[in-house]
Amino acid sequence: MKERKPKKIKKVTFKEDPRTKRRRCGIWLQVLAATLLGFIVYAVLYMRSSEDVDLLSEGVSSATGSGNATPILALLKAAEQVKAHALFSPKSKFADDCMRRATPIVLRNSATELWPARKKWTPEYLESKVKTLTGIYENTNRWFGPYYDQKKPLSRFSERLNPYRADLSMAGKDFFSRIQSPRPGKYLYFTGDISQLGEWAVDDIQPQRELLILNPRRSSVNTWIGQPNVVTHCHYDGYHNFYAQLYGRKRFTLFKPTEWPGLYPYPFLHPNHAQAQVNLSSPNAVESKLFPLVGRVEAVEASLEPGDLLYIPPLWFHHVESLSVSISVNVWTDSKQTETVERLFSLPLPTKKWPNSRTLAVATALLIDNLLTSVCSQQNCASEEDVSKDTAPPSDGPERRRHFINQLWKTRYEPLMEEGKLPRALTMGKAILCEKDASLAKMVRPALKDIDYTSFTSEAGSLVALLPADTWELWMGNYIEYIAATAVDVQYVGPFLKYMETCTA
Repeated sequence: MKERKPKKIKKVTFKEDPRTKRRRCGIWLQVLAATLLGFIVYAVLYMRSSEDVDLLSEGVSSATGSGNATPILALLKAAEQVKAHALFSPKSKFADDCMRRATPIVLRNSATELWPARKKWTPEYLESKVKTLTGIYENTNRWFGPYYDQKKPLSRFSERLNPYRADLSMAGKDFFSRIQSPRPGKYLYFTGDISQLGEWAVDDIQPQRELLILNPRRSSVNTWIGQPNVVTHCHYDGYHNFYAQLYGRKRFTLFKPTEWPGLYPYPFLHPNHAQAQVNLSSPNAVESKLFPLVGRVEAVEASLEPGDLLYIPPLWFHHVESLSVSISVNVWTDSKQTETVERLFSLPLPTKKWPNSRTLAVATALLIDNLLTSVCSQQNCASEEDVSKDTAPPSDGPERRRHFINQLWKTRYEPLMEEGKLPRALTMGKAILCEKDASLAKMVRPALKDIDYTSFTSEAGSLVALLPADTWELWMGNYIEYIAATAVDVQYVGPFLKYMETCTA
């Protein structure tokens, strides 16, 4: 507030008693103090009255941090900083507002300030509490990932990249000693359910209610402890993620779900599913001929300090680097999106009525085409021309469906086949869908009248319409892979996508 100039006082010539002067100054100081106190009380009452209107309406500062940017960010467009927002009170509610905004937010003065762990959890304290730690990750380089899920069907044809141990057991004192004084060529990281530390750890992170409130019945609470410079590979989760930094510093580089083409996610059927094929720690990624779209990717960055709470919405890609010895706790809660997708995947496919494998493949391709027609009438399906112009009008057309399928092939499968990380089954994939003289699709189309495609595409399309505008493409891509795998062997899903439009036109 601008200072008001005091009014001019007419001078009166008399000799003032020094004791009177001191008393007069004391009175003025009391008046000034009372005025300031009144302003403070008014401000507090005003803030309290508006607290529940929008707790996150004003960003008070940017989340900043020291350390050099990861190599990929030096070559990509400049990453903006995620805004940090100070809540009025640690008891303030914030989860619903974060979910509605659907964008990363750094919160300060949140419920985690009430946790005993906020002040107690240091390496020395945890060393005194943890006798043995099981499930420690150990690697000869600082990169942990990509994660490998052997249950995925394409694990038959793909080897584990960057293998590292994930089953190491150590005495607590040895683990915490080594992360504070790392050995050359030895990198340690621990992540696991909070209960693995002991019941005392669960007590140290209370209250949790606000972090769990979005879906307390489908949730998990996890601990993350590691040495400086360790990196978690870029990936996405289907959950709401509240990530509390308790000790040390971390940097998150985050990407919107719509940036997926430039990050080249692994196929849904691949053991590295939900992770980027692009290595964001590599300075050569932008120049790579395998990933021509990576240069278009835009990122935001959040550098977390102790006491920061980062919200990551579902399907936002994130690449994480520890800038120091770091101790964190995160809470995952399942989203409505995952529940919708579970319903989508549970729908019975009408194509299962086709006994012949080749006819089944063509019928499945036509089913996918019909489904995309339904989805693109409700969602924003961009064409290749739209992408080149950085626009995506909502109109529909065959070229838009074709572009979506082509993107799945070019971003998920083609780079892996080019590098020899998946078998190049292109010839067989083409033979499944195509004939030399006539398109099998011409024979299959009339018979489709016997199958209730309309009911399926209507029900599936209505479920996809429930998904957010920025995430439906990722979910839909996963679903199309799943449908294709019901018609052809998993090794032919990539070629199936490549030739689907050509051979069923």
